[in-house]
Formats: sequence, structure tokens, C-alpha cells
Amino acid sequence: MRLPLLVLPLLSGCFLLPLPGKLPPLDRDTDLTADTDANVPDTDAPSDDDGGPTGGGDTDVAIDTDPAPDTVCYIGPLRDRAACFPVVPKGAWGADWDWPASSDAQYLSPTHFLDLDAIAADADLAPNFVLAEFAAAYKGQWAVVAPKLVEHLQDVRDALGGPLTVTSGFRNPAYNAGVGGVEFSRHIYGDGVDLDTNATDLNGLADACTGESADYIGYYADHIHCDWRDDALEPAFFGAAGPIVVAHRPEPRFAAELITGDVWTTTASGWDEGEPLREWTAEDADGVVLLTARGDTFTPPPGTARVTVVVGREIRLSDAP
Repeated sequence: MRLPLLVLPLLSGCFLLPLPGKLPPLDRDTDLTADTDANVPDTDAPSDDDGGPTGGGDTDVAIDTDPAPDTVCYIGPLRDRAACFPVVPKGAWGADWDWPASSDAQYLSPTHFLDLDAIAADADLAPNFVLAEFAAAYKGQWAVVAPKLVEHLQDVRDALGGPLTVTSGFRNPAYNAGVGGVEFSRHIYGDGVDLDTNATDLNGLADACTGESADYIGYYADHIHCDWRDDALEPAFFGAAGPIVVAHRPEPRFAAELITGDVWTTTASGWDEGEPLREWTAEDADGVVLLTARGDTFTPPPGTARVTVVVGREIRLSDAP
């Protein structure tokens, strides 16, 4: 039986709804529970203990400058910058979400956030990274993850040719303080991370961050901290950014003292993310290197005339047995 012609226009307007779900990401680097910063505070403050270079941020990372309103976009699994997510304006969320005041234009308080309760933890931000590797809901519902950080880390991973583990990403100010982080940690601005990898050693990992123009690198016994604090802030989180104004940053407060004996070690203060990397060298009376090693302690071999240790790539100490 034929339908009346009057019904045909209604049928012609029908459409198919997409099926739920999505294709899996091309690759994933880490278990989504890899964040270990509950035991790893940090030292990357703008005011007293960076010990790293300032200024000269990377400016050649192209980011979509015209996203939809209240949206932030990442490079995504296909590198087409189509991984876009809504951001919400900051609400009356309590003191946990009060950012420290600063005269430095790179240390603004964010105005918008990702709502982690509204976005899947396994949402793909890049070919090898998902949201949960940068921001975990158990630390708080809202997060800031800089698109440039994600792109830098994808490039670091590509350079290494193997998995890259983000052991600590975004922290809100209260969570950061609770794990021993300093007030102006770049973790609270969404462009600083702690990293580990099995694709190279920590030197190789630091070199890869240097190759991506990281503005500060911290050397620790079991991880590297890399941040891009002088990259332009993401407008979706921080609003329209003005010119970069690098505020005065006093000398770092790192300190160490060499302790000699049958087994040598050092004291260390100012490294708030854990034990700093210690690199030891033993030389004979002619300056010939007898032994090099890394570790919290060092036993000089027979014939040693001088021992040198570099602590966290910040302090160099030397003495004779």
C-alpha cells in the first residue's frame, strides 16, 4: 500500500544516530594509574628555587587560535587539532582553587577549567596520550592542561621512540601544597610534568626535553621534571594573554654538603620533589678517572686522590679521602 504523499517529507528528514563508543587510540604510554605525585612534591617555583633558565619559551608550536567559545583544543590522535573539549568558568569552589597572586604575567590565575567529571578519562589528547595521564579526577574535579605541553611531550616521545610516563601532571594549589610542592609550582598552571621512561636514561630524557625548548629541567634520582613556563598561556584557560613579563626570581636555595668516610654521601636541601640526582667521580693523583657512578652513596676505589659529586646538576662538591 502506498503512503500518502503528505508523509514523504517527514520520512525524508530522518537521519541515523551514531553508535556509542569510539575507535581506540593509536597507542598509550602508561597505565592510567601511573601518577605517583602523592609521594613526589616539586621545586619549580618562579620565586626561589628554580635554578633553571628563564625566558626564551618555545614559540613555534602552532595552536588553534580560534576555537569554539569555551572550548580548548589539543592535537588529538590524528594530529589534526580536532580533540576539542568544553571548559567551564571558575566557580565558588573554595580555597583549594585559589591561585597565588603574582606580578608575573606567566603566573596568572586560570579563569576556566576542564571538568573532569564531564570528560572521559581516556579521551585522546595526542597520538600517545590520554587525559588521565595529565589530570586525575581524584585530585579535584577541575583541571588545567596546556595544549602546548601535550604537543611538546608528544614530540619528546617521538624523539625517544618509546613510551613516556607522566608520573605527575596537573595539581590544584591545595593538592600541590599537600604533597609538598612549592607555592608557584608549574604543575598548578598545567605546563609542568614529572617524567620517566624506559626508552633512555634520565640524561637522554632531559636532553629530549631540552630539544623541545623546555624552560626548566629538574634532575632527580628517579625522574626528570620538565616545564614550559615561558610558553604563551592558553587563552581558553587564562584569557587573552599580554606580553610576557618575567618577574625577578632570586637565586635558588639549593644547598648540599659532602660527608666523607668509607662510604661517601651528601646532605641536600631545596629539592622538594625527592632526592636529587648525585653523580660521582673518583680520580687518582694524576687526575685520571678511576670510577664514575650515580647514587645516594659512593665508595671510592683504592688509589683515589679526589672525589667529586654533582648534586641535582646544581651544586658541585669535591674533597680528598
